[in-house]
Amino acid sequence: MKKIYIIFLLLSSIIVFSDVQINGNLESSWTYTLESSPAQFYYNGLKLDLYIKPNDSNFSGELNLNKGSDDKYYITDGEFEFKFDSNIFRTLLKKKSVNTTDWLNAFNNEKIGAVNGFIFKVDLPIFRAENFLVKKDDSSSSLFISHLRGIPLGNFYYSYIYSREYFTKYIYYDWRLFDFNLNLDNTQFFGEFGYSYDKGEKYLDNNYLVFLGNRIIFNNINNAFYLKYLSFGYKKDYLPDSFSNSIRNELNIGNLNITLEGYYNFPGFSLEYLKSYLFLNNYNYLYIGVPFESNKYDLYDSEIFLNIPLKILGNVNISIYKHGLEDNWMNIKKFREFSISSNINGNIFGYYYNLSYIFGNNAVNIENSTVYNGGFSEVLYGTLSKSFGNFNFFGKGMYIYGVIERYKTLYLETKYTGFSNMELLLSLGDGNFGASKEFKKQISLTVRTGF
Repeated sequence: MKKIYIIFLLLSSIIVFSDVQINGNLESSWTYTLESSPAQFYYNGLKLDLYIKPNDSNFSGELNLNKGSDDKYYITDGEFEFKFDSNIFRTLLKKKSVNTTDWLNAFNNEKIGAVNGFIFKVDLPIFRAENFLVKKDDSSSSLFISHLRGIPLGNFYYSYIYSREYFTKYIYYDWRLFDFNLNLDNTQFFGEFGYSYDKGEKYLDNNYLVFLGNRIIFNNINNAFYLKYLSFGYKKDYLPDSFSNSIRNELNIGNLNITLEGYYNFPGFSLEYLKSYLFLNNYNYLYIGVPFESNKYDLYDSEIFLNIPLKILGNVNISIYKHGLEDNWMNIKKFREFSISSNINGNIFGYYYNLSYIFGNNAVNIENSTVYNGGFSEVLYGTLSKSFGNFNFFGKGMYIYGVIERYKTLYLETKYTGFSNMELLLSLGDGNFGASKEFKKQISLTVRTGF
């Protein structure tokens, strides 16, 4: 709580001694649930989003206040920024704000997570620097990152990253990365080299990575080639999971894109997996993945994913996925992973709808979550929304008929937006299908105000 008092004292001082523009959102909600016996009515607490910008000032800030499971209030994330000409000093509190802008995005929000600390950006005549000094919110280690981007040398652009993570005063890990970009008319060369080492022991053995690329443009033909190599000793804690030993070629001819991507083992450069994609107008029509064993195709373990878009009473998409070939095609219950799905969405007389049907034994992903992974199943999922003046109605439902488990759930909400800066939301059920596949017998009222 001391941190909250200090921050509010700072904000109060800024508000008192300057002309301040304050915006924010305040949310409060109540729930009546029949899930427990006896039924309960409880208050969910307040949620505050606050945005501060003093007029004629180079200061701005935002913070979010939420109620924790212990019924106490915590600042869940916050950020304050001070500008000095073209230089920026930013403080972070439980905020996902650490990203380097090199080719590989070697240090990124998704791998580092929420942090406490600060960012300092400075423009100098010979380079631009972005420095991070943060402590990960869920860890005891501290991370320092300095990303220096030098002034261009003609058409040659480059940057350098120095990073160190401290676990204790004498235990730390280092990274060094250099990236470049050379533009020559219709040809572009780009790449990045990096290495990591422990406790200042500067060696170069099996602790490095290499990324090289080339792009050629000729009329409406665009071809790009990428090579990635990652040695087994490189400390890849913050490297994107997508970076692995691979070669990739993207050929664009007008609206047609054909991509080949191969994963390999090193040394020997033996092919491990081959992926191919077919895009038309940015729509992925076909994907084929084939593994290799001893440099030979392994069709038995191959993958195929086919998308077919149609126009029937809206936007229709039919997808078929199959992993591997079968010894006995007569017994569908023993098939390896497969799924057949269809989706239709559109608008009829102001009613916006989205309906999906999925059949198979593969994991079912809906709303960015895996909602079912229990084997053979059928899944029906749909949403419907409509506005009548200041009233907005939304509903969604999901039905899972699985061999192992069966679920059905529903969520309905009505939102009224007729007030100048307030809205009321009345809901039935739990809208988070990724967390709850069964219907929750609860009614919630949420009041949101803006100022």
